[in-house]
Amino acid sequence: MIDPERERAATPAKRKLADRDLSPQELERKESRPPPAEVNGGPTLSRSPVAQRRKKIHTTAPIWAQQWNAREGKRLKLANFELQKRGPPHVNGRPEPKQETNTSRHTSPEAARSVPPPVQEPKADNLLGPWEESILGTRPYEELSRQVADFLFSNIIQHRVFNEISSQRDVEYEIEAKLGVLIDRDTNDRVDRAIASECILFDNGRLAFKSSMTEAMHKAYNDFLNDLVVETDPRNPIRRNRVQIHYKHRREIDKFYELPMALHNTLPSCIRELLPPRRPVKVRVTYDMKTQQVLAKIVKARIADLHIHFPRSLLDCRISINLEMAWDGSVEELERAAVGHGEKFPDRNKDRLSYKQNNYQIDLTQVTQMKPGPGNSQRMDKEHELEIEMSSGILLDQQRRAMASESHQYPQLVEGFVDNVRVLTRKIAELLEKQRG
Repeated sequence: MIDPERERAATPAKRKLADRDLSPQELERKESRPPPAEVNGGPTLSRSPVAQRRKKIHTTAPIWAQQWNAREGKRLKLANFELQKRGPPHVNGRPEPKQETNTSRHTSPEAARSVPPPVQEPKADNLLGPWEESILGTRPYEELSRQVADFLFSNIIQHRVFNEISSQRDVEYEIEAKLGVLIDRDTNDRVDRAIASECILFDNGRLAFKSSMTEAMHKAYNDFLNDLVVETDPRNPIRRNRVQIHYKHRREIDKFYELPMALHNTLPSCIRELLPPRRPVKVRVTYDMKTQQVLAKIVKARIADLHIHFPRSLLDCRISINLEMAWDGSVEELERAAVGHGEKFPDRNKDRLSYKQNNYQIDLTQVTQMKPGPGNSQRMDKEHELEIEMSSGILLDQQRRAMASESHQYPQLVEGFVDNVRVLTRKIAELLEKQRG
């Protein structure tokens, strides 16, 4: 569990904009920036004498963005290839027509309070004069979301076993982002790379991820998400055209059974290829806690992970791509073969709150299980987890459209996924402060 004292110290004071301004003389003395492919500043990734894997530098844009002509500065042929706009509108010095609806951002929970309406800010063209988003007249893509989109594209539709996976009726993708803490194995503490803003960290073998949070964080997120459910409910008279967030509460038990070697060959080769060698193959059987009905029997295999560090937040993130195969054998067969499974794989009692909006679902889970204590005693271990899952069906559909050069919204889908991670990681310090106050 994360020490509460470290929670309060983990977020440094915000650096002022003036501190980042350089004079012309300083700019001349300043070293050139690292190349774009070195996301984390190159040599700072690791000082280990072991040769590090260098990031592959692509000379062309990914296939899902190849309609973009960077040399000539032309807009994309189809507007839905563009990432969502984040800055001022592209008005070129002309007043933008007044919009009746607010499309700039979702309404926050604080906006539901009884407060006076905000003062209308002058439009950007009135403050800055004739305006373009860059010297090309277009807005550059957002780097981190682009990297996540490339990661998902290369490890799903461009993966070497994609065709075999697609042919399997009972195999599905799972794309999830778990919140937690990235651990430096050399210090056993949270990573500290002298980085000031969010970035992707390459795993050099000395990186671990702890996918849990404190009970106070769990409660803060629970209250925050419950408020959003109320805010977006259609019966709320001040919902302000929000897309509804649907809530579901589930209580389940996960039991794990080791699959005997004699049954390994019954798994598809695409699953066997991804399973780690010399480790037991487990079948996860999920029961409804109240009725004891079997809800699912799953064999899970991991394809790839991507680690995102948020140094200005208390939490980091790991994005995982997994395969989940429905096991068609009987539970009785597993129980007969898996002798002593209870000692090796304790049951996981899950109290899960799910919040679903559009193609994303946030699962807030409290997990309890019995673990060995001092001597021959048993102790109850409790963990709290939060994960954001993206619909694999819509993701595959958008990737296929991009591969076929059809109209698609793949970048927007991925950016929405990343933005939900950003909202939750950035919000936690404020939520904890509100909880304490």
